[in-house]
Amino acid sequence: MTFTREQLNALGVATDLQTAAEALGISRATAYDLASRDEFPVPVIRYGTRYSVPTAGLREVLLGETPPPADEILARLDQIAAHLGALVQIAKLQSLNSIGAA
Repeated sequence: MTFTREQLNALGVATDLQTAAEALGISRATAYDLASRDEFPVPVIRYGTRYSVPTAGLREVLLGETPPPADEILARLDQIAAHLGALVQIAKLQSLNSIGAA
């Protein structure tokens, strides 16, 4: 059984190998065998004896989605940081105004 978009969304940024295998319709034993030979159908991160599977790879294989380029992601993060900076300034001014009004 492959996962729906909603099920993939619920996984977050990464999942374990067994869940990734289930999403791809691969048995647990086959998944571990493929991962140990670096032949799992999507990228796998191994740390110690554990595996983590970024869901971006699952989304690409199952939904045909491709992640945005890194420079686009960084530009979005810069925009978010700029907006947060402006919000902090507004909060400071409101705080100073409320202190001055007291």
